[in-house]
Formats: sequence, C-alpha cells, structure tokens
Amino acid sequence: MKRMAQTAAITWCAGILLAGCSESVSIEDATSSVAEIENQKDNVIANINDILALEEGMQEEFEEDLAENESELFSEREAQVFSSLEERESHLGAINDASQTMQMENEIIEVVLEDGDSEELPVDDLEQLNEQTASLHNELEEYIEAYSSELQFQEEYFTGLGEDDDFEFLADGIESINDSRENVHQLLDNVHDELLAAESALEDVEISEEAST
Repeated sequence: MKRMAQTAAITWCAGILLAGCSESVSIEDATSSVAEIENQKDNVIANINDILALEEGMQEEFEEDLAENESELFSEREAQVFSSLEERESHLGAINDASQTMQMENEIIEVVLEDGDSEELPVDDLEQLNEQTASLHNELEEYIEAYSSELQFQEEYFTGLGEDDDFEFLADGIESINDSRENVHQLLDNVHDELLAAESALEDVEISEEAST
C-alpha cells in the first residue's frame, strides 16, 4: 500500500468579498490560497500515513485482545482495538477538515481567475491547479465516506464480540473487514494518484510565480 473546516458560509462570504472588489483581486490572493492548499495537502498525507500505521498494528492488537479470552474487554470497550478506532476516526476527521479547507481556498482561486488581472496571474497553471484540487476533493470525499462506514462496522463488530464469541461470528466479521478494507484501499490508491497530480500542479504554479518576480 502506498503511503502517502471551514463552513460554507465563510466560503460564500469570501467569494462575495473578492468579486465585489476586483481591484484587490491579484496574484497575492491566489498566492495565499495556493500556499494554504499546499499546507492542507501535506496535512492529508500525514493523516493518511498515520491511519495506515495504525492499521498495520491493528492485527497484532486484535490477536492480543483475543488471547486475553475475556469478552468484557470488548463489551466494555477496553480492548486495544477501540483505541485504534478512536485514533483513526480522529485522523479521518482531520483529513475531512483539510479537504474542506482546500475546497474553500480553491473556490477563492476560481473567483480570482474570474475577476483578477490575467496579466498578473499564471492563468493556465492556476486553472490546472483549480481543476486538480477539485478532483482531489472529490476523491477524498469518496474515501472519507467509505472509510467512515468501515470504521462504524468495525466498532459494531468489536463490540459484538463481547456478546457473541461464536467462531462463525468471529470469522465472518474478519472476512467482512478484509473485503471492506480492500475496497477502501482502492479508493486510497485513487487519492494517492490525485495527490501526486496536485503536487505537480502546485509545483507548476510555484515555477510560474518565481519566473514572474
């Protein structure tokens, strides 16, 4: 496996502000949004890597929990896997926040492209970044939704182990988790590709900005 919020009201107000004062719309506005998109892209990568690291350790933690042979560990949410769940939920929330912030900044870039002085802006590169950031946001949304569902299933399954320690229940749950993770990791591969494309688009904008100074 490859390693790798802002409210709608704020986004809307920012767009109106820029559109209503075209004289202030310049490369500085775009530069600020580009920098924030890059920061949030790095946050996405860091949190995805944290999730992957937690997933790698979950199998060993689960085996240790089962070896205790105490159903109360699961029914009372004291098993190690519940800590892993909470941490992964936290990282997924951070990914969602970063994705929403990137989308907000991307909408500002779109307004800049519409109302700014095209002679001052690397228009082609910004348009490419605008499209790529939107594509990354869409892929992240799919990943977040799918992984959130997976975490919910895992929580229900692990809690259920405290009530039903039947081997069939145990085996069926593990199989379902593995199938779900395969689907989620395919979505994560798509996110990885979009992150690489976003990095390339960011580099092109940076090169254009340096050339204009």
